[in-house]
Amino acid sequence: MVTNGFIQDVKYALRSLSSRPLYAIASIAVLAIAIGANTTVFSVFNGLFLRPLSYPDGDRLVMVYDSYPKQNLPNAGTAIPDYIERREQAQSLENLGIVSQQVRTLAGDGRPQRIRVSRASVSLFDVLRVPLALGRVFTEDEERLGNDDVIVLSHALWTSRFGGRRDILDQMIRLDDISYRVIGVMPEGFGFPTRDVQAYIPFAFTPQQMSDAARGNQFSFSVGRLRDGATVESLEAELAAIVRRNVEEGRLEADAVTVAGFTGRAQLLRDLQVGDLREMLLILQAVVLVVLLIACANLANLQLTRLASRRKELAVRAALGAAGERIVAMVLGEALLLSLAGGALGVAVASVGLALVRALGLDQSTNGYEFVLDTTALAYTLGAAVLAGIVSGLPPVLALLRDDLTGAVREAGRQGGAGRRAQRMRSALVVAQLAMSVMLLVGAGLLTKSFYALLSEGPGFNASSVWTTRFALAGSRYSEPASWPRFQAQVLAAVRALPGVSSAGVTQAVPFGGNNPQGSVEIEGYEVPQGGSPPHAQFRSIDEGYLPTLEVPIVAGRNFAAHESEPVVIIDEVLAAKYWPGRSPIGARIRRPFVSDDAWFTIVGVVPALKQASLAETEIKESIYWHYEQNPQSTSVLAVRTVVPPRQIAPAVGGAIVAIDPEVAFDDGRTLENRVAESLGPQRTPMVLSLVFAGVAFLLAVIGIYAVLAWSVSQRVNEIGVRMALGARAADIGRMVLTQGGRLIGVGLIAGVVGALALGRVLSSQLFGVRAFDPAVLVLTVAVLGGAALVASWLPARRAARVDPMQALRSE
Repeated sequence: MVTNGFIQDVKYALRSLSSRPLYAIASIAVLAIAIGANTTVFSVFNGLFLRPLSYPDGDRLVMVYDSYPKQNLPNAGTAIPDYIERREQAQSLENLGIVSQQVRTLAGDGRPQRIRVSRASVSLFDVLRVPLALGRVFTEDEERLGNDDVIVLSHALWTSRFGGRRDILDQMIRLDDISYRVIGVMPEGFGFPTRDVQAYIPFAFTPQQMSDAARGNQFSFSVGRLRDGATVESLEAELAAIVRRNVEEGRLEADAVTVAGFTGRAQLLRDLQVGDLREMLLILQAVVLVVLLIACANLANLQLTRLASRRKELAVRAALGAAGERIVAMVLGEALLLSLAGGALGVAVASVGLALVRALGLDQSTNGYEFVLDTTALAYTLGAAVLAGIVSGLPPVLALLRDDLTGAVREAGRQGGAGRRAQRMRSALVVAQLAMSVMLLVGAGLLTKSFYALLSEGPGFNASSVWTTRFALAGSRYSEPASWPRFQAQVLAAVRALPGVSSAGVTQAVPFGGNNPQGSVEIEGYEVPQGGSPPHAQFRSIDEGYLPTLEVPIVAGRNFAAHESEPVVIIDEVLAAKYWPGRSPIGARIRRPFVSDDAWFTIVGVVPALKQASLAETEIKESIYWHYEQNPQSTSVLAVRTVVPPRQIAPAVGGAIVAIDPEVAFDDGRTLENRVAESLGPQRTPMVLSLVFAGVAFLLAVIGIYAVLAWSVSQRVNEIGVRMALGARAADIGRMVLTQGGRLIGVGLIAGVVGALALGRVLSSQLFGVRAFDPAVLVLTVAVLGGAALVASWLPARRAARVDPMQALRSE
């Protein structure tokens, strides 16, 4: 019986909705947008924080690293002696692996290819617990020097370069003139630390790397697996104990702890990779829930209007014996049917939304975090649809429960007390829509203003019309460091001669390029204060054309010459202000500790500070620029400023490199603007999405107030006719309706302003250069939304003013 009744209710709801197709289509479209927005944001949150990592028991993986908090270096990587001690002594760890990334040149059949290679310990594969697709991983014997000529390929490299041949095992391949024997292939989609790693070779330590002298040389990083019951806190306590023991035993200088604050740190792998996005996504999830509530309020208003027109029909059903709960089920069932249809269409909306999220730059697929509509996301969509159906169906159900259906027959269609209650409910829903819309519009305005404040801040250089590409020098031809600047000089001469090139330069690390070498320096005549930290800076090896190519001005002193006879450096204003406050650093000298030649470098120039990773950087770390001949680097980035679109010059730049040496591999060709734009993904994505969501809320709120007033006018036609027959003017009638709308608008805007002030405090951590309370954004929001709502109120008011009193009285 229950099943039959349910089926009958569904059939009736379908027939009822098919008789009002515009109402059904509008309701489903509104819900699809709102539910699709919720599914989009939830899918991103699910991909980053809820879905299991691509490693078994991945939530027990922790990054373990050296830390120098007093030098503002919370994560400094891992020195090999520290890794060995932690692996042997930290009881909270099942095992610990170490990785060091390199870029190597893969030679052989076809054009030389730059590939990203991880030097990995055997223990890394035990920590990650990922089975191979083919072959095996290294053995401990192959981790020793002299036996480390084996390689494990990524699945992507195996298929793209070697055609997925299963006979690849035991074949020899060449990296930088060194032959390696292929022993295995990783599974599809695997990559560590990121998915773009294309091969793995054994991390064979030298005796010097394992000695105490290597402490502080953090060119690697380590990942471990927590034992059952162990926590990050217990592991960090053990890491600190290891440091104290090393100081007591004389294996570590006490100054490293007292001056630099050296210690060991641990952080869950997931938190290290995406932890900063959690707060932003929670805010966005709250925003889309508000959008869903606004959509539900809009749909509830439509259903209240529809319920009023069906009172006589429902009264007849009640008079013929239909139980009250059956009538309620019919009304609620229609709302649920609409919301389920909206949820189904919302899945398609979410697919578009996820594509938009990836296009905006919030893509974590290289770290193994996929944004997909999996079963969890679809279950969330179903839950959101059911919730929307209940929330939007609740107001008409409440109105129905308080209604005297049998009285509807006697009223013969007049608006009774229940109609007035429904009208008050509709008005309350409109006020709620307006208030929530104000909050969303203000939030979107703050994020938009913050984003453009970020853009106006600038990185400190001119990124427009600059093409960049990375190349590496390896093999027997480039075994001597002196050969590196010679090759770079040849490339620069050839590229500068190309048509369309205005300037070109070379650098060790380009801003926003993901590489940031740094280290300690010694300043002549400067004594580190008691308990202080030695000077520490970012290092850049550049030629004389690099700064002009990025249009970085020299604010004091001079630029590098093409060749320098004496050791010289250029520093930035941050370093100058920190160690030479109020005076010129030109002529002062610095040197790099632990460098064999122990040379002093004279400061010849000062440049502005450049942002390196994000436009949101508020504290820029000091930088030192070395002449590329005096600090040669085998891997460099070529920067080319053009007078034509940069992408047009890219083939010619590649051809110039190949013409000099066809075996030199180059890659990562991109405009500098693109590099900067990619860094803005975490700010651009919430800004654009909040604008879209706020726009939807704005439209729904305006439509909502129009619908309420239009319905009110249609229900008061007789009253309006009587008023006009008794002498009321058309202007008086219009003013009456406008006053009704104005009260709703005023209450909604006031409530929205209060909510927006609270929202601003929540958003404060996501804002740059903008206060949580911004009067301009608030006033503009109130003016735009209030103005649009008044226009929406004026349309029904105009209709009311044009009512023909005689026709209204005759209908009465």
